[in-house]
Amino acid sequence: MLTRRYTQRYILALSLVAGLTIFGQVLVQRQLRDQTSDSYLVNYAGRQRFQSQQIVKTVLLLTDGSGLRPASAVRAELTPVLARWERYHRELKSGNLTDLGLRRTNSDSIRAMFARLDPHFRLIQQHTHRLLHLTDQPAGAADAVRASVRVILANEQPFLLKMDAIVRQYAHEAETKVERLRGIELVLMIVTLFVLLLEALLIFLPGVRILRSTIGQLTDSERETRRVNDELRYANEYLQVTQKQLLQETDLRHQQRLNEQRIRLASVVQGQENERKRLSRELHDGIGQMLTGLKLLVENIRSIDQLTDKDQSTFANLKTLLVRTIQETRTVSNNLMPPVLSDFGLVSALRLLIDQQCEQTPATVQLDTTLTTERYGPAVEIGLYRIVQEAVNNAVKHANASYISVRLDQRNGRLSLRITDDGCGLGKHTSTDATQGMHNMRERARLLDGTFRITSQAGTRIVVSVPIRSLSTSNVATQVMM
Repeated sequence: MLTRRYTQRYILALSLVAGLTIFGQVLVQRQLRDQTSDSYLVNYAGRQRFQSQQIVKTVLLLTDGSGLRPASAVRAELTPVLARWERYHRELKSGNLTDLGLRRTNSDSIRAMFARLDPHFRLIQQHTHRLLHLTDQPAGAADAVRASVRVILANEQPFLLKMDAIVRQYAHEAETKVERLRGIELVLMIVTLFVLLLEALLIFLPGVRILRSTIGQLTDSERETRRVNDELRYANEYLQVTQKQLLQETDLRHQQRLNEQRIRLASVVQGQENERKRLSRELHDGIGQMLTGLKLLVENIRSIDQLTDKDQSTFANLKTLLVRTIQETRTVSNNLMPPVLSDFGLVSALRLLIDQQCEQTPATVQLDTTLTTERYGPAVEIGLYRIVQEAVNNAVKHANASYISVRLDQRNGRLSLRITDDGCGLGKHTSTDATQGMHNMRERARLLDGTFRITSQAGTRIVVSVPIRSLSTSNVATQVMM
């Protein structure tokens, strides 16, 4: 609202100043134009005096009878001068100057002066025309000529005096206009200065005070804003430090939880492996030995021929079932914890596993590796062995694969394991056992600080990469003894 009010005042003041300036300029231009007209008018009036004197002089030359110039030449000179003198008189009297293209209105004083001048003008005009007529006639009109000359000479001086008065009146009126213009310009200047003074008092000074106040407020606001910004910056820096500490603590707690979870999971897996090792040893050393002893006892029976045919058939079935039971016990014991894994390493254990799968299933399983007798940490060997065992088992049982490829390589300090099959792949109808098997393989790879990737479309491809943890011969012996 305040800004609008000051804007309106400022526009009003500028409009007044502009209006006064334009008005003054219009007056000046108009007066200059009138002054030019007045100058031409005074010149016209001055010429009228000169032309009247020229007429009198020519009349005297025409009537002096000296014969210095031919009368016809004098008349030829007088005629245009007289015509021009008459035209100038009419134009000055009417205010319409045809030679200059000017038109103006005479004042009452000028018109009165011309009214007093007209009798002398008419007498000079009439008698000059009369002389032109008489001098063109044969001799015998000398009295009339002299009478006309006397009239012309008698009216010449009054005409000149009154014409001088008209010229002075023209000049006086022109000076009066100039003085009036000076007065108007003085008034306009005073009014303009007054408007500028009011503008300074009512607009600029209050505006300057408001501007100073606003600048002061802005300066205070800027100072306060700078102070608040400094506080906010310090607070933000403190928050960033606190946030960084919280993130570090959160990451530390998260890493601790992951480590604890990994330790628990590793403990569970280790417990499972230990339990499998114990069960494998008990099956091999306990039930396996007893079944082997039972088989030896059965084979030592010598009175088989004395049995009936039916009993002999039953005995043969018993012997066959006993052999199959011993083989199945060995297979289960070997699957739980193959002794060859701890004795000869990962590659030998994988070859034995693949040979058993080829014997027990119709699928073709192939192992490709450039490794031979290299040994790695027990955790790495057991983990990779279980991953291959689980992957081959899933491919045979759940994907109905007919061909399985297992490739084991070592490069850049890592073991790379790739298992590929031509089965039906994993879909939404995949069994829970297969899904659980994939989860177990992924967790085993994660426990080894490795990566696990699986792609399954037409067939399944599993890629596992783990860092190598090699063992010396003494460490291998220690691990075996443990």
